[in-house]
Amino acid sequence: MDRISPKWVEDLLSALSALDGVSLRGPRRGRFREEVNVDLVLGGRRVATLKIFFGRKPYYGPWIEVFDVDAGFYGSSMEGEVYRIIHRHVPCGTVVYVEYVNDSDTRSQLFRGEDPSLSRLGLALRGAGMRVVKDWYFPEGWLEGAPKLQAVKDCA
Repeated sequence: MDRISPKWVEDLLSALSALDGVSLRGPRRGRFREEVNVDLVLGGRRVATLKIFFGRKPYYGPWIEVFDVDAGFYGSSMEGEVYRIIHRHVPCGTVVYVEYVNDSDTRSQLFRGEDPSLSRLGLALRGAGMRVVKDWYFPEGWLEGAPKLQAVKDCA
């Protein structure tokens, strides 16, 4: 990286790149000095992008957004392992956003009004040790992206 990133980010990227068959493209510079983007690649094909924000003390805590997700990622063994690795390496209180626009099961469950924490994606995040907070859509003008579930690594 062309900037100094926290040790937890280096450890997270190292653990993700150690997954069987997975490689990373990046990290690439984000919008802010505390942000990087990394593509998760499986079999030469990008399956998701992670936007990792290191936090900006004392104002903002760290967060990770998993977006531009390939439909084949959802429900795969790699999906659960990626969430477990994220949970293992991020600091307590880190917020994790996961886009679900290509996850037809989660999308239809939420459309029917099911509790986000009991949706397919919610259960995957909970299975990794995170607490699912809510279903989100951030209307930011043109940078909002797709709807996401928000989860957090609690400090117990």
